[in-house]
Amino acid sequence: MLSTDALLQISPAHRSRATTAPRAAMSLAAAALLAVAAPLAQGCAAAQAPDDEGSTGELVMPLLQPGTHGELFHLGNAIFDVTDVHGVLATIDGSGNQSAVTLPLPAGLANVALRDGWTLERSLDNGATYQPVSALLGSVNPAGLRVLANQPVVVQFSFLIRDPNGTLRVTMGVVPDPRELAGGLVVETATDGLAGYAQPGNNRMDFAIFFQLAKLQSVTLGDGTRQHVYTAGLGSGGVPGPNPPTDTPIATEFYNDHLGIMAGQIARDLAAVFLTYTVAARPDGSFELSGELDGLTSTLVFVPSAIDPVSSPTLGADGFPNDGFFYDSGVPFTLNSAIGTMSGTLRMRHLVPSP
Repeated sequence: MLSTDALLQISPAHRSRATTAPRAAMSLAAAALLAVAAPLAQGCAAAQAPDDEGSTGELVMPLLQPGTHGELFHLGNAIFDVTDVHGVLATIDGSGNQSAVTLPLPAGLANVALRDGWTLERSLDNGATYQPVSALLGSVNPAGLRVLANQPVVVQFSFLIRDPNGTLRVTMGVVPDPRELAGGLVVETATDGLAGYAQPGNNRMDFAIFFQLAKLQSVTLGDGTRQHVYTAGLGSGGVPGPNPPTDTPIATEFYNDHLGIMAGQIARDLAAVFLTYTVAARPDGSFELSGELDGLTSTLVFVPSAIDPVSSPTLGADGFPNDGFFYDSGVPFTLNSAIGTMSGTLRMRHLVPSP
């Protein structure tokens, strides 16, 4: 069952146990996103029994996933580095036609990193041919995990398929149409490594934050304000366990960036992050938007702003803002990052999935 083409480098303790499986359709849980690392399941390639079964767990990395409309998705050019505190345990080449790779691992903490160069491919003819699709990685890379003795390891990489020209669509699992906060960005001040964005010609660009909503809460304040609090991303689901799943994927893009820093380093830092924003209906009949996008070293804050009356949300019978489209043309923002700061105005559209 073992194909030597499936392994680039495997530590001696694992060389005989990493296995691959040929391309074949795998089962899809109704609420799952497309993942290239998931729980051990019947139908995946099975590893040989380890020498000391009680002291190892097993990592399973599916590379093939059915879509919601009969299509198949395959992760191509997938190279994974598996490491622990002692260094590299294995480098696994999943770039062939296999549907899954499995690997026994010693109990303890480990990381799985997906190298750059991967492609997400889609087949509309039951796997006879595949074509690449434009996708973003929306979860943490490398992914941390805790290997439990004699247990399968749960790790997930989630992908968002989107049109960079402005139309976003997710065709993985049962999430065909994620949400979007998008519009224009006007820079007024910038410092340090971002200082060039304060110059005319560089101070205007467009942005889009793509995400799957994790939670929507209704909160009534003491002054009668009724607000909806939206959350998405890491830490928003509160799932316990030694290997909690990535809650919901988030990816950020910047367009028409003449300097390339926002579209490059800042956008990468604002992927697989935590997003929260609030839409409030105030007692005086106005609506207010505020929020925050927290990355590893960057934080984008939407300073509280009155939403334009002509394009504000509608009010529900319960007194809370309806969850729908709105446009705020003047959202003050601040960006703090490891390379500099920025402030200015966002022209933000709230785009929700079609009913």
